[in-house]
Amino acid sequence: MVEDVIETFESGNKKVYVRYHPDANVLEKHFYNAAGEMIHLERDSLSYKDDFKQFMLGTWIMEKMTVDDEIMFEKDSIINLDSLPNVYTFLSKKLLVSGPQYSAEYIVMYLDSTGIELNGIWTYGTEGEDTYRTERIFDRDYFQIISYYSIVWSEFLEDTEKEEEVIFRRVEIPVIETHTDTITIQDTTLVKLEEPR
Repeated sequence: MVEDVIETFESGNKKVYVRYHPDANVLEKHFYNAAGEMIHLERDSLSYKDDFKQFMLGTWIMEKMTVDDEIMFEKDSIINLDSLPNVYTFLSKKLLVSGPQYSAEYIVMYLDSTGIELNGIWTYGTEGEDTYRTERIFDRDYFQIISYYSIVWSEFLEDTEKEEEVIFRRVEIPVIETHTDTITIQDTTLVKLEEPR
């Protein structure tokens, strides 16, 4: 069983607390008032596609990639908004990926048992360059939920000859507002990836 406080009041008291039961694949959300009384309880079975979809909605980044027991990538503890990694945004019907040289847009269908079906195109590099690549994808992927903030994306690399573990982390990246000749970032230029206390 994994437990997290995912939202707090200004006083520091917990506002929303989640408990994940891996055996039953159930996520409980406990909602509290400012006095510390629990006022609402939700139980979502992530084996059902609607509950799983609600869990996945939002922004995720890769936290760590291990291939054949060798760490291939590990994120810094702070994200610099000037050099973001690939950002995976799960929406109700789409998965959008954007990064320094990589982008993708998929129609996504949420399946039972923590799976998704993807149909779309990814692109790497700039058209005309030697490294430019693009490919149409139709795929099914599955996830193992570690906590409210962390998931393992199974067979992310699609290489059956290698043993992989790819961990993604839920993040909140400030909204970037664009105006005719200025760009403003709401919040700070650095985002800490620590779980709320």
